Amino acid sequence: MEVTRIRDFNIALLGKWCWRLLVDRDSLWYRVLSARYGMNGGCIRKGGCEASVWWRDVSAMRSEEWFGGNVSCFVGDGKNTFFWTNAWVGGVSFSDRFNRLFELSMPKNESVFSMHTLGWGIDGAAWCWRRGLFAWEEELVGQLRLLLWNVSLQVDRVDRRLWRLETSSIYTVRSACNFLTITAPVDAAVSVPVSSFWHKEIPLKVVLFAWRLLRDRLPTKDNLYRRHVVGFDEQSCVGGCGEVETSSHLLLHCNFVGTVWNHIFRWIGVSSVLPLDASSHFHQFNLIGGAAKTRRFILQVIWFATVWEIWKERNNRIFIDKNCSILQVVDKIKSLTFMWLKRKYVTLPSNYHGWWLSPFTILGIG
Repeated sequence: MEVTRIRDFNIALLGKWCWRLLVDRDSLWYRVLSARYGMNGGCIRKGGCEASVWWRDVSAMRSEEWFGGNVSCFVGDGKNTFFWTNAWVGGVSFSDRFNRLFELSMPKNESVFSMHTLGWGIDGAAWCWRRGLFAWEEELVGQLRLLLWNVSLQVDRVDRRLWRLETSSIYTVRSACNFLTITAPVDAAVSVPVSSFWHKEIPLKVVLFAWRLLRDRLPTKDNLYRRHVVGFDEQSCVGGCGEVETSSHLLLHCNFVGTVWNHIFRWIGVSSVLPLDASSHFHQFNLIGGAAKTRRFILQVIWFATVWEIWKERNNRIFIDKNCSILQVVDKIKSLTFMWLKRKYVTLPSNYHGWWLSPFTILGIG
């Protein structure tokens, strides 16, 4: 069996335990785990560093998109479905979609049945908050009530969890393993030659940043959402385009960033279309360099500087509320590449203006 298949099989086995956490809540082992680690929001707590290795792996697997995306809720009487933390309306839990209201809510572990019994209308007793709501928070409550408008419980039927990959709607290791194998992404960072990454002219922190970028390990908002750090409504790109902030969108496809790349392409004298992901874009830059080793090296340095300055601009907008214009970001990229390369090419320090206009011409590289 291939290494990839063994890994997928092990993940699928962990997924089986995640499934049992959803459907075997009356079992002895579930009661033991809940007594050992405690409950939070209708789920057994992760337990932190004191938890067993097995439980830490299972807890991490519960938040994986491949698992949660293939589980759906059928709500009957609502007694076994948690109102806030289970995704029973629209495929997204209310605790993610209305994270602010979830934090302010007093009853966080109530079932759908309990909330319905208390009343989730305008003056319903289900809405119990730790403090008075602001006007914009009241609007969120209105949006939530609108989603509940047509919900009716079926008192003669029990709640069920459905596994979408099986016609029986019951989780199987085989279906999970097949899904993981088919959808397994190519590890972009592994496919990039090591020699393309490790240059003494480029600071180590920038190299490590780029390595994390190609492995999609940056703390972008979509990754933070998957780790439950930010809410469902807090994933928007800082560029103001309204799209979800993924690594590919942030560093390639945002309108602001796309214009930055267009300026860089004009600066180095090439015409190109941005690919879908960062790994393909890095390979594209290598191919633009052709067979000339020196040209490829300079293009790699420019690529590192560009993604680094874009990331810094993103962080400045979030953490210190400071925005630079497109041309200012482009100037920072040119300045950074000049600083990195001036020690290698002794003619650069006296040709700063020439570097600004055409980097390959000033170095005598065609």
